[in-house]
Amino acid sequence: MTTSTQLNTIIILRHGIRLDIDDEHYHHYLKRPHDMPLSIRGITQAKETGQFLKSEPIDHIFASPFFRTLQTAHFVAEAVGRTVNIESGLIEMLKPEWFPAYPTLMSLEEASSVFSSVNPGYRPLFEPEYPETDYNVGVFERIKSTLNVISEQYGGTILIVGHGASTQTAARVLAHPESPDGFDGKMCALNKYVRQGDKWNLEYATTKHLSAESVE
Repeated sequence: MTTSTQLNTIIILRHGIRLDIDDEHYHHYLKRPHDMPLSIRGITQAKETGQFLKSEPIDHIFASPFFRTLQTAHFVAEAVGRTVNIESGLIEMLKPEWFPAYPTLMSLEEASSVFSSVNPGYRPLFEPEYPETDYNVGVFERIKSTLNVISEQYGGTILIVGHGASTQTAARVLAHPESPDGFDGKMCALNKYVRQGDKWNLEYATTKHLSAESVE
């Protein structure tokens, strides 16, 4: 999709609380042991985030292909009436310590059947390479490249749904390469960046939309 409207707002959202945080025995029953879904609290967070974002004029949603990010994005998409573009460029950092090989994830066809909000016609703008061992170089360049292409092809307000590494890196790409001042990295925290000229300014970073018992 190409648009003449300039991209002026990027909202960065980390996924909700993972199942393994609330259930230490999760690995005994998961189909894909490295693709954890949300816990009950994480689902609550995602739904609360969706309700909050009804007040934002979101035009496009991009999410990492992991199950927990798609769950989070799906609940938001349902609330705001948008589809979800599965973008591999926003994937979790592919550290060998976390993943012994490239993680097995849902195919686009399976994701589309599980989540009605998934856009089956979208094709990823960036394909990461395994392994990723350098956070400050490899992940930064991947996220930067992904956001650059999104900025060229999409306008208005977009929502990025990613992981701890990819969301913080997105903030570094937009605001400051070393330390994105004010960024909130908690699960389901929202960080809204607005373009002013050639700079991106943080308008808010918050978890106030989350119920107290769901904040992690």
